This record gives sequence, structure tokens and C-alpha cells, in this order.
Amino acid sequence: MRLARRALFSALAMLVLCAAASAQVQRLETDPRNISPAVGTGGNPGGPTGLFTIYDGQTLRRGEFTFSIAYSNFDRDPGNVDITEVPVSFQIGINNHLEVFFNTDAYRGIKVNNPANLSGFYLPNSQLFGAGGGTAPAIVLAPVGPNVGRTIAGAVFRPRGNQPFVQFPYSGGSAGTFGQGPGGLGTLFGFPGFSATLGPARTSNGGNFSGADLFPGVGSTVGGILPGIVLATSTLPATALTLPIDVPATFTVAPSYLPDAPFINRFYGQSAFSTFTVGGKILLTSPNNPLSVAVVPFYRFYADKADDFSGFNQLQRGASPGGNIGDFGVVGIVSGRLSRSVNISVNGGYVLNSNPKGKFPEGQFVLLDRPNEILAGIGFDFPINKYFQPIVELRSTQYVGSKTPNAFGNNPVEALVGIKVYPKRWFGFGAWYRYHINQQDLSMFKGTDATTSISQVTGVFVPGRGVVAVPGTSVPATAGSFPRGFVPSDDANGFGFQVFAGHRNARIPAILPNQPPTVTLSASSATITLPCPPGQISSSCTPSASQTVNLTANASDPDGDTLLYTYSTTGGRVTGTGATATWDLTGVQPGTYTSTVEVDDGCGCIAFSSTTVTVAGCTGCAPPCPTITVSCPTEAIQPGSPATVTANLTGGDPNVTPTYNWSVSEGTISSGQGTASITIDTTGLAGRNVTATVEIGGLAPECQRTASCSFSIVAPTPECRKFDEYGNIAFNDEKARLDNYAIQLQSDPTATGYIIAYAGRTDPAGTAQARADRAKNYLVTTRGIDAGRITIIDGGCREALAVELFVCPASATAPTASATVPCEPGPAKRVKGRRSTRRGRRR
Repeated sequence: MRLARRALFSALAMLVLCAAASAQVQRLETDPRNISPAVGTGGNPGGPTGLFTIYDGQTLRRGEFTFSIAYSNFDRDPGNVDITEVPVSFQIGINNHLEVFFNTDAYRGIKVNNPANLSGFYLPNSQLFGAGGGTAPAIVLAPVGPNVGRTIAGAVFRPRGNQPFVQFPYSGGSAGTFGQGPGGLGTLFGFPGFSATLGPARTSNGGNFSGADLFPGVGSTVGGILPGIVLATSTLPATALTLPIDVPATFTVAPSYLPDAPFINRFYGQSAFSTFTVGGKILLTSPNNPLSVAVVPFYRFYADKADDFSGFNQLQRGASPGGNIGDFGVVGIVSGRLSRSVNISVNGGYVLNSNPKGKFPEGQFVLLDRPNEILAGIGFDFPINKYFQPIVELRSTQYVGSKTPNAFGNNPVEALVGIKVYPKRWFGFGAWYRYHINQQDLSMFKGTDATTSISQVTGVFVPGRGVVAVPGTSVPATAGSFPRGFVPSDDANGFGFQVFAGHRNARIPAILPNQPPTVTLSASSATITLPCPPGQISSSCTPSASQTVNLTANASDPDGDTLLYTYSTTGGRVTGTGATATWDLTGVQPGTYTSTVEVDDGCGCIAFSSTTVTVAGCTGCAPPCPTITVSCPTEAIQPGSPATVTANLTGGDPNVTPTYNWSVSEGTISSGQGTASITIDTTGLAGRNVTATVEIGGLAPECQRTASCSFSIVAPTPECRKFDEYGNIAFNDEKARLDNYAIQLQSDPTATGYIIAYAGRTDPAGTAQARADRAKNYLVTTRGIDAGRITIIDGGCREALAVELFVCPASATAPTASATVPCEPGPAKRVKGRRSTRRGRRR
């Protein structure tokens, strides 16, 4: 069955994924009918949209959802049971054809009014207080014990108060003595007395969906853990060999149980969140089809099971039937709109119920073969308007299939009448009255189920008396009375109310009147600029590249009608008949022109839209401007030489006579002012740059009016300057002359110094070099002049020794020596000056 569950979930998931892409279909605003969740309880499970217990043929649309909580009270038989449930559910629309739901009982309370009619109150851990206290008499499968299997078998009468209290799972507990202690009078009848035990449980082909196992000393002979019940007993008179003894008068071999809570043994049992249902409603027809066909598959599972003491304790509180693997169901729906305010919904379904299983020392055994369910119902709802929806329902549950026989089984048929109120389409509440049409009364004994259950056995084994034929085991022949000890139901009424809220999509009108189209006309450009007249230009505007514009009509029609486009214009020409057209304004005069489009939907509705385009001429149009250039001498001009500069005009308006106004940055204009060529006097401008500028008069304001050029005047070549010259003077005097020379070099860091020394004609060789070296050495070491700035030259010979000191500006040509006589060296003699060597430092 795990595979079955997986297959069901996989099918639901596939439906969700496959249907999620369908388009949304809105409901009509004029449809007064609203949808809300069904409450369920006592039949169809709650959760899908519908009436109260009947599903309708509509589904929530994609994105719609609802939360629902309700209070539901209804009656069930056998036991005249009053059930109260608080179902909570949630539904969400996946698309137009699928909604999924979840439902659970937030609370469940069961009040048993006739406990003597239910087998759960006859279990070993139960006491039927309403029947005089202690354990009630029952019909059970023969227990296990010494000599028991040899002497008795099948159905055995268990007297009142005989069963000691034994907690679930019962197996191995004492079954009592059945009123016969060891060695009692029963020995005369082959029953020597015994102390019997409950169980062990035995397998009888029990499974998840069919058959129940056997529970000796506890359950009935037909299988299952529930015993047959004894409604009344009689006392057989004493005989010569026996004492008076109680025997069953009215009893059932089969158990009597409530399918919704078969193990209940509480007069009032309460539970919460024990039953859960998941499923979906799948709409097979169009969402707006007045005849709807849908199917609701669902899976119902239970939190409480008979796996242990606590789980079975919840089942004895009436929490649920405790199906081991849950229940699988499907309900088909046919729903039709008979008129605006009348809707009919017909349901038919089948539920495959799994059996409860319990854990015992011997293993896991099936406690009861639960019946399957055939669900049927019909409902009418009358949406008077969008606020009020009266509802009438008739429904039934038929228990079928392989099942443990139910002595007083009841297939409930109910009628419901109520109303749902919708203050908003997404919010509402409802209330109903519920009547159980076929609760247990005298009519049930005219059928076969109850009659067979009571009269099928004419005798049972009574310890001490053997098999006893018991009077009164058949149904009374006279009408108007019940079998002895049977307590009929006395309350067939139920009621409930519901509150729900969620989200509903917007609706659309059912019949739309023909609506006019809408249109907006736009042009690719709002302005066209014309060019200047031929032969003129403008620097203040740019003419348009084309004198045509594209027109675009953005039109739509709410009804989806085919649209026809017609264009008109106050100037130019429009070509095109669709949503786009071309407007040619070639040749029109400057001004503003309008184009209009007319959109016709073919059904008498027309829409208009216009757009304008301004045609404008260029401003500031004038003849083109000339190009002005000024040419200066390309070679440097020698100072004092005249320089000629000429202005040249190219292009422009030939009708304009230009004027020339010259200015120069240096020098003076010696001639040509007011003409295209001038002469500039460069006297005194050696090494200077001269810029000549001309301003042309008579041109348009936007034209260039001035132009310039520059040329250079040759600069003088820098020359070395002789600073001093002296002869063969004393060294101290020479130092004074050199000091002045050093000051001059220091005042001009860019200048270099040249020392040219001349020897006398007859001075020894090297005299000039020695004097020059001495002078340089003084300047470097004493006056701090950079040695690289001083150059010494041996100038040859003159009549007498002489020294020349030159100061040379940067880039000046080095001075040259000017010897006057050939050298005739005499004998070498020491030249006064600084010693060339120094005495070593004293150590």
C-alpha cells in the first residue's frame, strides 16, 4: 500500500504541475453565487469547496485561497452517540481546474448516551457503570486455560462482574472463572472448573483491508477484539444438582460498534488533531460551463493507532478508528446551474478504509475489519444574491465490503438545511440544522441486520449448564416493543456553524456593451527646420535631414474588434492605412500643421487623435563667410630690415568690399595700413618676435573677422667681454685684480671666464701657463669659483708678460689669443707663485 500512497501523491503532483500553466478565467460580476469550503463531518471529509457536506462543481481560481473553521454536532448509531467536531481546513486554487486542500479535526468530543449498545464498553479494561457497575456480561470467543479447549469452544457466555480488570493489550491476563470456581458443580457436566486467560491472539487471515484476527476470551467468534454484548439476562431455576444460574436472555454473538469510533469505552471522550485529510478537487469541464463534472481524490490518515497503550487509549476516547495505513477515497461530482439562483450538486464516492492493527506479545494483529464506505448525496443551493445562499442537502453513508459484522449497524441518512452569508466574496459564515433520518428505532428490527444479529444463535455455552437454549433470543413478534434490554436512540438532531475567510480574484462583467476604441497619435518629430535660401548659410540652426515624419497610432479596443485607420492632414500628404503612416511636408510654407487619425471598430464606435508638426525656416541666414589667412616672412628678419605681411581672403560674398585694419605687437607700420599688405620697420627689434593682426571690415557678424601671424627678428650674437688686462705685477696686486674678476663672475652665474696669459718674448718656456694656472688656482681655492667655469689659454708671447681676463655670456664664442711676437725662450727661471707641492703634515 506504500506504493498506492506514492502513486496517489504522484498523480496529484503531476496534476498540479501540468495544470499550472492554464490561463486564468475570471468569474462574472453578475453571478451571485459565491464558493466556500465544505465542512464535511459524518461523511465526506471537509476541505474542498462546496455546500456543507456536499461538494459542488466549481474550484477556486489560481491564487484564491480560504481558511475555514467550523463547529459541527451530529448523532450516530449504535449507542445514540452525540459527536462534536471542530474541523479546520485550508484550500488553495492552483489554476482554473485544480484546487488542493488540507483538513483536520482541531477538537473531537463524543458523548455516548447508550453505552450498553456498544461493544467497547465490554472490553476487559471497561466497566459499564450504567449497567449496575463492574464488567458487563458478554459473549466472547472461548478463552484459553486448563481443560478449557477440551470442554468448550466457540461462543461463551461471560457473566456479569466475572472479568477482572486487565489493561490493553489484554493478552495473558486473567479471563476469570466464568462464575465457576475450580471443582465446582460444573464438574457434573464435564466442566471441572478452570482459571482461564485472555489470548493469545490468533491470526485469522487478517490484513490491511480485509479480515480480522481472533482474540480468545476478549473478542467475538466472528473475529476482532470487540465482544458480542448481552443486553439482558435470565435466571434459570435451581435443579437437584445445580444452583440457580444467570443465562443470557437477549444477546448478540457479533459485536456492536460505531464505525467512526469502534473502540470507544468512555461516556464522554475528547481528543484533538487525530484525523488528517489531504486531497484535491479536479474540474474536468470548462470553468464557465453550467454543467460541471469534477472528481475529489483524498487520503485520510490518523495520528493515533493501537501500537501501544497510549495510542489505544486515544482510540478508546473515540479519537478515530485508527486505520493502520490510512484511508483512500474518491468522490465524483456532477453539478449544474438550473437557473441564476438555483444550483444542484450530486455526489457519489467510495472510501477504502484500512484496518486498525495492534501490537501484542505474539505480534501484530488486526483488531477489526473496518467496513468501506459508499458516499452519496444531493444538494441544492439558492444564491438569492451575492450575500445570501440558502442550502438544502440529503446525504447517506453506506458501509460495505468485507467487514466485521455489526450487530446494530446503522447506515446514516441525513437531511441538512442552512444558509451561508457572504458580507464579502472572500469572507463569510454559515449555519445549519442536521437531522438523522434513520436513527435506531423500531423500524430497524424490520430489516435483516439487527434481526439476524440477535436471533442467529439460539444458544450459547454457559459454564455449569453446557449449551443452553435461551428463551427470548428472537425479535419480538409484536409491534411496538424493543428486544429486552435494548435502549433505542432518542435524539436525532444536530447543528453547526462555520466561519471562513481568504482571497478571491476580481470579477468581470458578464455582458460587456460595445466599447469605443482608444487611440493616441504620435509623430517621430515635432519640428521640421527648412534650410537657408541658396547661396546662404546660418550658424544658428541646423536644417532637418528630411521633410517627412513617421506617424504611429497606438490603438486598442476593449472588445478585441478589428480596427480601421483613416488619416487626414492640414498640409502635406499622408500615405498609409494602418497603425503606421508617413507624413510628407515637402514644399509647404513655414507654419504649424495637424494630422488626424480616425479609428473605427466596425461596430459604430470611432476614436480620434491628432498630432502637430511645426515647419520653420532657418534663422540667421546669410552669405557664407570668407576664409581669412595672414602670411608673414618665413625667415628671420635682420634687425632694421623691412618685413612685409599680407592678408588673404578666400570665398565669401563677392559683393562685399572688405576693409583692412592692421596692428603689430612690436615695431611700427611703415606703409600699407588700410590695404591687404603692410610693411613693418624692425629697427631696434633684434631678438624680438613680432605679431601682425588684421581685422577685416564689412563681413557678417557671425563671420570670422580677424587673423594673425608672427615672425622673428634676428638676435645679436653674444660676445666675450675683456674685463681686465695686466702685466707682470706683484702677486698681491694681481689678487686685487682677480678679486674684482671673481665678483663679476659671481654676479652672472651663466657666464664663463677665460684667462689668456702671454709670456714675454724671452721668458722661459711655460711662463704663460704658470701665470694662468696661478690665477685660476686663486679664483677656485680662494674666491670659490667653480673650476668648470674658468678656462685658461696659453696665448703665446708678447714683448712683455701680459694676462687678459674675459667674461663670456652663455653661447658666446670663446675669445682667441692675440700674440704679437714669436717666443724666444731664455734660461729657465723660477716663477713666483704658490708652491706646487706642500710639505707633508708633521706626524
